[in-house]
Amino acid sequence: MRDSTSALWKLLRSGRPAGCVLYEDYAAREQLIELCYLVAPAEFEVHRTEELDDVFREDRRGTLLLFAPRDEVEALRALEAQRDALAARAAPMVLFLFRRGPGLVELPALPGISAVLREQELDPEQLDTFEMNLERDRFEDEVKQSPEAWLTEWRAGRIPPTAESTIILHQALLLERLGK
Repeated sequence: MRDSTSALWKLLRSGRPAGCVLYEDYAAREQLIELCYLVAPAEFEVHRTEELDDVFREDRRGTLLLFAPRDEVEALRALEAQRDALAARAAPMVLFLFRRGPGLVELPALPGISAVLREQELDPEQLDTFEMNLERDRFEDEVKQSPEAWLTEWRAGRIPPTAESTIILHQALLLERLGK
């Protein structure tokens, strides 16, 4: 989660009027929204909304908006039609889209908003998978076995219980659990 937290921190400070965060399910969306509150720049008021009108309200231009639309396709089409108003924002609007939802399917058909969001899209699951792969590689470099192979040896009683093996055990169990 370190990589996705860092990427979210950067996204909120990009100076761009809009960004996009993909989420896997509603619980993940809620966690990401809460994380936005924690890592948001101090100079911005932060407001969560499901209302498209909030994105274009003049009194909300300086507010970091966490926009989780009820209808992703309608929201994207409106953002496409009002890109100039979106560009006038002083604080970013962060659009939350369901990774397998209709909004992500519609996005390529809307070249203007796609261009605005290009390189401002954050997929925490993809980043966290990358981070987990790095951790797995680090484990294999240090232990000279995969976490699964090490756990097979440990479960068979071939690894003595020491302080070092206990630390390795916790790492291997975590990588095994996250790999499923």
